[in-house]
Amino acid sequence: MQRKILLSFLTILFFSGLAFSLAAFVAAPSAHAAMQFGGGIEEEDDDDQGGKPSLGRAGKFFPETGDVDDLVKLGKTLTYKNRKFQELYGAAGNRYIQFGMVSMMSSDYEYGGDGRRVSLEIATMTTPTAAAGLFHHHRGTVLRSQGESVDVGAEGVLDVPRGGRNLYFYRGPYFVKIVYSGKAPVPSLMDIAAFVDAGLPSGRDAKPAGFEYIDIEGVNRDTISLTPGLTFNASFLPPSVWASAPGGGSTATDLFLITRYSHRETAELYKDYHTYLNLHAEYIEEYRHGDLKLTKAVDPNQGRVLFTAYKNALIIVARPDGYEKGEVLIDRVIEKIDGAGDGGGRDDGGQDRNEGRRRRRIWPFGRRGE
Repeated sequence: MQRKILLSFLTILFFSGLAFSLAAFVAAPSAHAAMQFGGGIEEEDDDDQGGKPSLGRAGKFFPETGDVDDLVKLGKTLTYKNRKFQELYGAAGNRYIQFGMVSMMSSDYEYGGDGRRVSLEIATMTTPTAAAGLFHHHRGTVLRSQGESVDVGAEGVLDVPRGGRNLYFYRGPYFVKIVYSGKAPVPSLMDIAAFVDAGLPSGRDAKPAGFEYIDIEGVNRDTISLTPGLTFNASFLPPSVWASAPGGGSTATDLFLITRYSHRETAELYKDYHTYLNLHAEYIEEYRHGDLKLTKAVDPNQGRVLFTAYKNALIIVARPDGYEKGEVLIDRVIEKIDGAGDGGGRDDGGQDRNEGRRRRRIWPFGRRGE
């Protein structure tokens, strides 16, 4: 009997100690995650972005002391994930996330001594279009379209009205922001930009593929551009490649193309817009057009709209003179995507009219035939 009591006591003591240790481990913050520098928080590096673009470890993308003349690195490169970035940057952080940010990395530098400081930030976005959208937001809204274009990245701009203190550019899914803080004269930021641009793991296409996909018959090619902010100013619709599309039967017809990293993300956008219209549209109907699933509706702000999710693209026709004419524009965009030969960034899901019934598909509302 005494032996049983002793064993019970030891068992209780063991599990109590184990529970205490686990509680202490959970409650104690990581020293690495709690390190603060320059207003940021250094978090554990996480190279696994769920298949999304990633800079991985930043060694060759952020200059070290000596890589650029007169540039001295201060401290370590910091990594922000969306939640922490949002906490630290508030509304500005929300803007980055709405545009499709995966993560942010930053470093601080001394540039030429005497208190001259430079901060370098590289935001990894979900797609090149998202990176271009953030760039155009900074060029159009932050700089009020008064910057000067510079030859770096796919597109670059220098904040000339403020003496060249800010330089922004993007290439592939990466948006780069370089900011000088210190007294005049302001040093050139181009050497830093060129170093970063040379190391980014991305192709050197001038603009995102969406610009090619939307260049179809029926579109005014001179109007192809990126929306200056969120599509339709809706928080759930990222920036899109846009063009006037008189081929839709009206000079008021516009064509929008939003690309995401995968079909699954595109299907989520389709659902979000569909849900919004279910709540607010005067009319909405989902139907089949060949192998495609389309939705036609009357958006309370945009008027007549027709849209579909195909591979990694959400295609929207706004204000066509009849839904049939909108279908023609969508068919042409899809032909252009299929003809690009890159699979539209597709994985194993998504609508793919070329593969018939051989492959399992992820439709916005379940598999085909449901």
